[in-house]
Amino acid sequence: MTETVTSPAADQHAAFLRKRDASVRGAQGALALVTTAWVGEETSIEGVPGTWAPAPTQDGLQVVATAEDGIVVDGQEVDGAATVYGHDSMTPSQIRFDESRTGFVIGPDFHGRYALRVWDAESEANRAFRGIEAYDHDPAWAKHGTFEAVEGGVGFEYGKSRGGSLRQGVSPGIIRFEHEGEQVELLALPDGDSLQIVFADATTGDETYDVGRFLFVRPRHDGTVELDFNRAIVPPCSMSDQFNCPLPPAGNRLAFPIRAGERRPRFEREEDAGAAAEG
Repeated sequence: MTETVTSPAADQHAAFLRKRDASVRGAQGALALVTTAWVGEETSIEGVPGTWAPAPTQDGLQVVATAEDGIVVDGQEVDGAATVYGHDSMTPSQIRFDESRTGFVIGPDFHGRYALRVWDAESEANRAFRGIEAYDHDPAWAKHGTFEAVEGGVGFEYGKSRGGSLRQGVSPGIIRFEHEGEQVELLALPDGDSLQIVFADATTGDETYDVGRFLFVRPRHDGTVELDFNRAIVPPCSMSDQFNCPLPPAGNRLAFPIRAGERRPRFEREEDAGAAAEG
């Protein structure tokens, strides 16, 4: 009997993939997002009870509902008016509509509006999901790079998956690594204490998701940075069209293939379509 030998890095990668699978399947995972409704005036929102409007405090939304509607905000049943504070506020609110549906408020956008996001743990996408296709772990794609901070940052333009005008981004510096003797430069968006690299490569739209992929890195104090492309992930817009994901800026569109990391999500309905076509 042949014994399978694995490396610590491969074991860690397998654990990472399991954690990712659990995350996207969660009650507020990417598969569960079913509604993003921007609210500029008093309105009703399809699929959920209550009347929604900008909060008088200008830091979220206000919902008006009766006890029969069953809306719970921050543990309290709504019977009248309640303020739902934004997800990025000092005291973000959580909403429960029923056993499977929850929500929170995001914003403000460029117009000062907030939006209600509704998550359904029993969404169609969650029921149809069959996992994320990924390349086998390849230690060659764990790259050692450098991060050069730039005073004032490096400005760049990027699009969004749902269209619209180009956005202005600022990368706090330049990330560099070497591939086949050539130096590659990347820009990134700040993401907490990490940097979010949005990139495309020669596999994009063919072997991997057509919008591109994300890689999160954390530069060290000495300027070094690890770019483990085995941990490149598909964006959340690959699982719900309610997300509006950043597209790779021009400089992050690489001519060579990166056959590492996640490829694309797989859904039962796609398999059924393929089986029907073959039949």
